[in-house]
Amino acid sequence: MGQKLFGTSGIRGGIDSKVTVDLALGLGRALGSLLKGQGAVGVGIDARTSREMLKGAFVSGVLSTGVDVIDLGIAPMPTVAYHSSVEKVSASVIITASHNPPNDNGFKFFLSGREFIRSEEEFLEAHVSDQEFVKADWRNIGEIRHFDIRNQYLNRVKEFVLSRGGTSEGTKILVDTANGAATDYTPRLLRELGFSVTTVNAHQDGHFPGRPAEPSPKNLQDTMKMIADSDFSVALCHDGDGDRLAVIDEDGNFIDQNRVIALFARDEVQRRGGGTVVVSIDTSSVIDEVVRAEGGEVVRAPLGSLQEILAVRTDGSVVFASEPWKPIFAELGGWMDGVTGAARFAQMMDEMGNGSCIKLMKSIPEYPILRDNIPCPDEIKPRFISMVKEMLVPEISDIEQILEEDGIRIERKDGSYLLVRVSGTEPKARVYIGAKNQATLDKLAKLSMDIMKRAVETASK
Repeated sequence: MGQKLFGTSGIRGGIDSKVTVDLALGLGRALGSLLKGQGAVGVGIDARTSREMLKGAFVSGVLSTGVDVIDLGIAPMPTVAYHSSVEKVSASVIITASHNPPNDNGFKFFLSGREFIRSEEEFLEAHVSDQEFVKADWRNIGEIRHFDIRNQYLNRVKEFVLSRGGTSEGTKILVDTANGAATDYTPRLLRELGFSVTTVNAHQDGHFPGRPAEPSPKNLQDTMKMIADSDFSVALCHDGDGDRLAVIDEDGNFIDQNRVIALFARDEVQRRGGGTVVVSIDTSSVIDEVVRAEGGEVVRAPLGSLQEILAVRTDGSVVFASEPWKPIFAELGGWMDGVTGAARFAQMMDEMGNGSCIKLMKSIPEYPILRDNIPCPDEIKPRFISMVKEMLVPEISDIEQILEEDGIRIERKDGSYLLVRVSGTEPKARVYIGAKNQATLDKLAKLSMDIMKRAVETASK
């Protein structure tokens, strides 16, 4: 078994320490070996300064196995993921670090429109570690061709969105593309759907001069102020590679991601008259509330593992899936798609909210939530969760169910919940809490934080 390279969302890290040229070359050779030296691979990049350096090494590795490369240039992650579902495309890869700092980069792999599952990731890890690769002779080395995929992808998204509603008559929207890969995609798509679009941070620049790539409330302060001082109906914001969508209403308020997920999930369940919604373990019970009211069911998966369920449930029973920020419209495909999410949200706002984000979101309950963390050394992580469970469960009343897929999530009969999990990338333990009132949330927060700190102290002795 090789060294673990993949985290909860592909491979990411500093270009001088983890995601190096050597790693890129090895990953290209490993992917070509997975494909047994046959077929064609689509390769896209985001706007980071290291994009061409890593792409050159990766493409060289793929070609050396006999697999052809289709160079997609700078393209959003959902676009590259879509390309893997196109006929005669064996797989697709985007070189991106999503919302990470500009000195990072990474790789994300797709097959038939979904992210690689763990067994496929392990194949790549093992071959990179063992340096055992398929090698083509000089007559069978792969070839490169270039393809501008934008029109094909946008036409497919527009077809999907128009199957759910109509076009706009000029509703004003602000789009913040974070100087990233979606710059030439989301604004164009929205304009083709009839919206009046103004952009900010809309030139591609791997230094991210406008704001950090993560579309968090902290990083969107300027955009929030801009929309509050204007007549835009909504601001739709992306990260560096366009798989994330953040929403700001016309008063400049950041909309909780759980409510955006609940809105999309409810709509897809209504259209199908039921179905399964798959969400990550760190999402709010507001999703369960609105989905169950429409006759659907909610299934939770460990963070970064939605693709494991989507790869198995191919019978059409899953109608929607999401991690925070990252919607997956199952009828369109199995990839996370902030570009489609932006178009669908704008359409729903126009038609169901009469051009108002605030009016649209009134139908989704708003409950207090908390996300916090404490230091947790890596060496105690293997025993931390079991210690927390032993101390925490006896202190919680009216438990409805306990999930232990990724940490421990305790759900109560009053709709409140708390999740404790260890970070896969930092020496931290995280807690996520939701409740229908502030008093309950405060009580759960104090209890969980006290017990987490005690567990760290006990485990460190």
